[in-house]
Amino acid sequence: MPKKGSRNSSGRGLRDLKVRVKTARGRKLSSTRWLERQLNDPYVRRAKAEGYRGRAAFKLIELDGRFHFLRPGARVVDLGCAPGGWLQVAVARVNALGEKKGRPVGRVLGIDLQEVEPVPGAEIHQLDFLSEGADEKVKGWLGGRADVVMSD
Repeated sequence: MPKKGSRNSSGRGLRDLKVRVKTARGRKLSSTRWLERQLNDPYVRRAKAEGYRGRAAFKLIELDGRFHFLRPGARVVDLGCAPGGWLQVAVARVNALGEKKGRPVGRVLGIDLQEVEPVPGAEIHQLDFLSEGADEKVKGWLGGRADVVMSD
């Protein structure tokens, strides 16, 4: 059993730090700690290795594995879609590129205030989804109502 106090400061469990960041170069201590956590986070490394834009992709994969809401042929809207990791997962799960022959082809729509790099198989729009008429625009782009609306 681990000794009390053997958890790291994030509370996410036992994890040995492998990379230490030297303070300096005008960085605040909080920035240095954040960078150190990023460099040592196994999900950040895994996301990079598997081509995802962020570690949050694994949250969606886990949720969909449990609840099975991203089905082939589904129409999905991701509100606040930057940087696009959830879009990447949704495109694959709903067969938005039509790569799974014999399975329905879905649609994936990303909405964000900021510009987002394109994701193959997803349609991305720069829009404030709280603005008046945004819901009608989204329905028009999707060609109907969404089956799944997600936001992280």
